[in-house]
Amino acid sequence: MMRVRVVLLALAGCFWVSLALQAQELKGRVLAASSDKPIAFATVGIRGKALGSTTDERGYFAFAVPTALPGTDSVIISCIGFRAVRLTVSQLRRAEGVWRLPPLAQALGEVRVRHPQLQPAVLGRNAVGGMAYWTTKIRDSTLTVARDERGWEVATVLPVRRSCYVDSFRFYVSQNDFQPVRFRFVLYELTEGRPTRQLLTDDIQFTLPRQQTGWATLDLRAYNIQLRKGQTVAAGIQWLQGEKLVPGSGPQSGALSGPGAFPSVGHRVLVRDKSEAEWRSLPVNVSMYLAVQEYKEAKAN
Repeated sequence: MMRVRVVLLALAGCFWVSLALQAQELKGRVLAASSDKPIAFATVGIRGKALGSTTDERGYFAFAVPTALPGTDSVIISCIGFRAVRLTVSQLRRAEGVWRLPPLAQALGEVRVRHPQLQPAVLGRNAVGGMAYWTTKIRDSTLTVARDERGWEVATVLPVRRSCYVDSFRFYVSQNDFQPVRFRFVLYELTEGRPTRQLLTDDIQFTLPRQQTGWATLDLRAYNIQLRKGQTVAAGIQWLQGEKLVPGSGPQSGALSGPGAFPSVGHRVLVRDKSEAEWRSLPVNVSMYLAVQEYKEAKAN
């Protein structure tokens, strides 16, 4: 039986096919405003379009866009721990500029003492297999100018039925045709089914080893992440850096993929091709979950 593809081609992407033959490269560098030090793996994206990239270890970025892309389109440069900067495509076209992100003021966190009565639980799917899969291989038609996976995201939607502390994040990889891949763990709050706010104050990055498949585990206990009963969140990964095993062999030659159950009533997976692209929501329960310690909230007097 043919497997169901999680990532569907957007109809709107057809518009860009005719523009893909004429592309230009936008370049720049991202620094911390407070220190002038480079910000590694900040995201740079065209608002509402599958175009963008991430910075390298020295803060530099470069990505291709159609030459007919409107100069008034918004560009968002962001990174956890910093205030995002908004500019326009025209500003990036003028020169290889330097863009500085101011630090995000962080309120002093309260000292949290773990609840004495905790119960291990799982938010998400810890089973393997299914007819569907998430994959980096199928993206919208801007792939002809967006030549890499930088900024690509996948996340599973998780309702929080009891307050809990997050111990770890796990996801299953069934295909991996890449050298070591650097990811960012993402955790969004959802409003009306769409991510609206990043819940993390720490930039949590990790590396998936070369060609590793099976369960990948990220230990989160050091970050003291707490979720409240009634929240709906999306937990997942954002691609920061990684090269195919066979460089230059074309966009369809390799993939990173994981399984999911389809159809799955009441479960959703969210996918977007770049950091500022529109999210696509699909009825798939992917093999991706949070291991948590649940507790019962004390009743107010």
